[in-house]
Amino acid sequence: MNDPQRPEEYGSYQPGQPPYQQQPYQPYQLQYQQVPGAQEHPSEVMAIAIMAIVDAVISGLAGVGWIFTLCGIPLGIYSIIVAAVAGTYAYRLLSRPLQPIQPNKTLAIMQIANIITGNIFSLAFGIISLVLYDQPKVRAYFAYRNGQPVPPQQYQPPPF
Repeated sequence: MNDPQRPEEYGSYQPGQPPYQQQPYQPYQLQYQQVPGAQEHPSEVMAIAIMAIVDAVISGLAGVGWIFTLCGIPLGIYSIIVAAVAGTYAYRLLSRPLQPIQPNKTLAIMQIANIITGNIFSLAFGIISLVLYDQPKVRAYFAYRNGQPVPPQQYQPPPF
């Protein structure tokens, strides 16, 4: 078959042509890497942020529900305040580019105190957040975001 658009020597070896070099296989993760210097959020920090978002929604809805009861207006106001603080903290925690931000233990304590409105999810999220804030990986991440040096950890041998 002659193709008028293609020369006769198309696809054949030409003298002086470099041999075909097949590229080595690279897994998907190596082909599409993050931009150098970009810091990913550790999974513990992502868990804190997701819990804050979920708590903001649940507390906001509970606060609106309490507002409609005559005696529950103070509880509704407190629940809405917790929702607003949790939402803004989650937004700042997940923001790009990374900005300095401290662990918000006050929010975790407010979430625990939100049990007065009957919100057990907020109680659980507050306790889990306080536990996660004490993890070495999370402390190192917040130190990185704030430009502080990470203090060395003391080695504790396992008990026998």
